[in-house]
Formats: sequence, structure tokens, C-alpha cells
Amino acid sequence: MGVGVGGSMLTKDGKPDLTGQSVKSATEYVKSLNDAGVIAPGALTMKEQDKVEKFTTGQVGMVIDSLAHITLIKKNNPDLKFTVTPIPAEDGYTGKRGIPYASWGIGVADSSKHKAEAFKLVEFLMSKEKNAELSTLANGFPGNKTAEPDFSKSDPLFKTAFDIYQAGYPANEFVGLPKSEDLMRSFDEQLQLTLTGKQSVDETLTKSQESWASVL
Repeated sequence: MGVGVGGSMLTKDGKPDLTGQSVKSATEYVKSLNDAGVIAPGALTMKEQDKVEKFTTGQVGMVIDSLAHITLIKKNNPDLKFTVTPIPAEDGYTGKRGIPYASWGIGVADSSKHKAEAFKLVEFLMSKEKNAELSTLANGFPGNKTAEPDFSKSDPLFKTAFDIYQAGYPANEFVGLPKSEDLMRSFDEQLQLTLTGKQSVDETLTKSQESWASVL
């Protein structure tokens, strides 16, 4: 669930803000798309693999997906013509656009017997040159802001995506939150009730706010 470019599901001090205008307008927009029948049928219970397949076979025209699937999509449907584009923004928005992401976490365990040596490995992997090499091999984006992958031998869409990434900022509010899976699940459960006509948007957001407040 996104909250619209520039919006947030949290206040500046990290507390839930699900009843605020930013989340409410995004939720109402998703509901309007669902009510109009323009979201893929069965999306509420569809597996991620099935969603990618819907796009690959041309059954849906847009999907928010992982760049890792570019090669897979082209392999499974070589005739499909598609590109990558920034996350849609509301009319009149001129600020930087947030880009959802899934990150690779790296760190040193507190129980490690060789913390100094382990941290040297982290520094090595996060250095400008090596981080650029890693992201190139993985067809992903670097964690080091000064590193730039070499996509010259990759599909041109990866370079297009990297340009979009540089113009915006990575956004995943669940990274680092306590019990993040529970937070996502509780919100999704309430959202499904709204999308199936069993409760209002305000009810969904109020119940989600109460649930999140017990954790955050």
C-alpha cells in the first residue's frame, strides 16, 4: 500500500498517521480504482507470481513490480512492448517521487566474535567501486549514493530505471519498524474489508490506526 508521492503513513516522530489526509486520499483512490473495475480481478488474494504473469500475458497494463522481473518478462513474452516509469503522482505534484524498494540488509551481529573484521567486510562491500560492481551484477541499485552501476551491457530498461531512481528517493516505511509484517497484514486485512464493501474507508483507517498505535 503506497500513500501517494510525498505522503507518509507515519508522523515525523515515527507514530502512525493512518487517519491523516495523505493516507485517506490514497486509500480512497485505490477504492475508486477497485470500484471502477480497473484492478485485476482477484488481486486481493493473488500471489505475487500471478500478478507478474497477468502483466506478462497482457491482461493488465501497469504493474508495480521488481526490476528483477524485467528479464523474466521478456523471456516469457518476447513480443511484449513495455517500459518503466516513475510512480504516478497526483496532479500538480512537483517534488521528488518516492520509489518503493526491497533492500538487502547487511550488518554485524552483536554476538559476533570478530566484529572489527566483519565491519571491514561491510566497508568493503559498501565502498563506491565494489558497491557499483555488486549492483551491476544484481541488476539493482547501490546503497552507496556515490556508486553508479554500469548498465552498458544490460537491458536498456535498467538504465532508464536507474535514471528514475536518481531523480527520486527510495521509500519503504516498513523497513526497520517493529513487527513490520504484522503492521502490513493488519492494514491489508482492514483494506480488504473496504474494497469488498464491508466497511468504509474511515472505519478501515481508524481501526488500522488503533492497531498500529499498540505497536508503535
